[in-house]
Amino acid sequence: MKKLLLFCLFLYAATITYAQTAPLTNLMPMPKSMVFGSGQFNIKPNFTVAVKADATDTILYAAVNRAYQTLNRKTGLHFGQQYITQNDKSDTAALIVTVKQKAPAQLGGDESYTLTITPKQINLTANTTAGALHGLETIVQLTTSNSQGYYLPAVTINDAPRFQWRGLMIDVARHFIPLDVVKRNIDAMAAVKMNVLHLHLSDDEGFRIESKIYPDLQRKGSLGDYYTQVQIKDLVKYAQARGIIIVPEFDMPGHTTSWLAGHPELAAAPGPYQPGPRFKMTSTNGKPMGLMDIMKMITTAPTPSFDPSKESTYLFLDRFFGEMAALFPSPYIHIGADENNGVAWKTNPAIAAFMKKNNMADTHALQAYFVKRVSQLLAKHHKKTLGWEELFSTDLPKDVAVQVWSNPAYAGKALAHGNKILVSKGFYLDVFMPAYVHYNNTAIPESITAENKALFTGGEAAQWSEAVDKDNIETRIWPRAAAIAERLWSPAAVKDVPDMYRRLFAISNQLDELGVQHIGDYNRSLRRLTSGRDIAPLKTVTDVLAPIKGYKKMFARITKPAGASYQTAPLTAISDIIFVDSEVKRRFRKLVADYLQTKDATTEQAIRIQLMLWKNHRTALEPLLQNIPNSADIDAFSKNLVIAANAGLEALDNLKAGKAPSADWIKQKTDELATTKTVYGEAGLDIIVEIEGLVNGKLAAEPADYPLF
Repeated sequence: MKKLLLFCLFLYAATITYAQTAPLTNLMPMPKSMVFGSGQFNIKPNFTVAVKADATDTILYAAVNRAYQTLNRKTGLHFGQQYITQNDKSDTAALIVTVKQKAPAQLGGDESYTLTITPKQINLTANTTAGALHGLETIVQLTTSNSQGYYLPAVTINDAPRFQWRGLMIDVARHFIPLDVVKRNIDAMAAVKMNVLHLHLSDDEGFRIESKIYPDLQRKGSLGDYYTQVQIKDLVKYAQARGIIIVPEFDMPGHTTSWLAGHPELAAAPGPYQPGPRFKMTSTNGKPMGLMDIMKMITTAPTPSFDPSKESTYLFLDRFFGEMAALFPSPYIHIGADENNGVAWKTNPAIAAFMKKNNMADTHALQAYFVKRVSQLLAKHHKKTLGWEELFSTDLPKDVAVQVWSNPAYAGKALAHGNKILVSKGFYLDVFMPAYVHYNNTAIPESITAENKALFTGGEAAQWSEAVDKDNIETRIWPRAAAIAERLWSPAAVKDVPDMYRRLFAISNQLDELGVQHIGDYNRSLRRLTSGRDIAPLKTVTDVLAPIKGYKKMFARITKPAGASYQTAPLTAISDIIFVDSEVKRRFRKLVADYLQTKDATTEQAIRIQLMLWKNHRTALEPLLQNIPNSADIDAFSKNLVIAANAGLEALDNLKAGKAPSADWIKQKTDELATTKTVYGEAGLDIIVEIEGLVNGKLAAEPADYPLF
């Protein structure tokens, strides 16, 4: 009943009502309205489906088939082959899906659905195909089991998204991400009701799509890793079948080294160009650069950029956009327009003369000119323009959308100017923030004025790929992106962090069952470290580690010698393997919080069992470490884990005995625990705060956010 009281406080935004014996569901995202009834629908081997919809709605029928087979696989009941009956007048099927209009996913379209489950039947009704796809995902998530078998709770759900744009951006340029990995991410997105996949297809390090008009783009700009047009068409179709719109991004006028490798005539400065990082991250004395050196270089070094003063640049882009527009049905094409410091323009006499001739006060004005010209080209090809916040100017056409990623002031400026906005500020997955930080993202306001509602389209999680590749990108995105999906779908009142984590790890297991490789890649990487030996002793340590937060890890990588920054350089360090959010840590934190409040004996025993595991794990780990090269960091973490566990056990004994520890003892243990916070290889132990809570008798609140630098 605690959840009933919580949500009643926010009834103005969400109606989620529980019967006296309401089940605890694992739904993510939480629906707009959910009213539990009594009883449950038991799934039996004769489970059948009737679909009442346009017979030509192939997307709907394929989705029903996937859901049917997922339930068949999940329950192991061996359903019959003939499961769909069209326009069944008897209404005897176990699941009846009714869709009023054949209408696949489209931005701003109707995505609502109603799901009614009684002990006798499941009814899913939607106005459009897109809504039905979301309802089918809810059915799969609701399916659970007990000793008697599989069932769904009796419930009535009326659901619709808070925002029309619920996206995930994947950078496939810095590290090329193969098609099968992208498809698995699409499956995961559909499961949590995301609807836009933003593919960052070009950057300095690589141009990742085939152009038949300009084949040198991929021939010289991709190092051999790119998607063919046949593959892109297949990917677009795959995404459409799951209710996902693919928005392509071609970054310009900066971030263009890979473009210029094949077409140096587009450049503001003479080449030659080779795809790779924009900056050489070494100081003149040969030592790695510090943070201040890097920040200075970003603002002062001439970076590869298009020449916006030449008409030939726009003729080239006109033909290119025409080719790409035919591949992507998306109403938008993203043009990047970010992080162009303008230095290459200032140092080019012809460009400087062009600016003077056209009364452009600075390179910001030149960028605005470029954006306007490009948006006109896209309009010619029936596409709208989207770009990062730096493309905003007071001259920006009203139909250009602004994606806010760094400076929240741009949101207000763009809204006041009448431009649509999309928020990625606070949703950057590559800065290693725990899910709760993204979940409580203040860049997504709790309420939006009626005036701005039509312009505030939603948000996107963003996974840049400087420090990810095909072997760890799923571990980086999932399950954290599901928390962002909920923030963009569910009512603003849904914000219980402990319950979010409970459901997040349940969804993580469902995604694993679906075939997403976030858990598989983690375990596979540990097996690689141990040469196939038992990973359990190693997991005891790695399960409670987390990468350092912010951009420190990325800077550590890009400032290493050149060989370590190549696209083919392996990402196999412990900090590359581990999850950002440790499920073990979250479970332990909840136990500690509960015990400090209740002193419950069962909870105390659960904490003790965990601490004893950490205390004694080295017996099994030490022989394993002898066969792991470069295992010094793991060994250090392991030793620190033992120190922390011993402190926790002593503290637990004091708490159990009702003994108030002395100030000297608390200081001694606090000093010991301080030594266990040492970072090795851009990772650190993630359960020290909780053990400090046992020592101090009070669990510290987690920071609302963490520094990026």
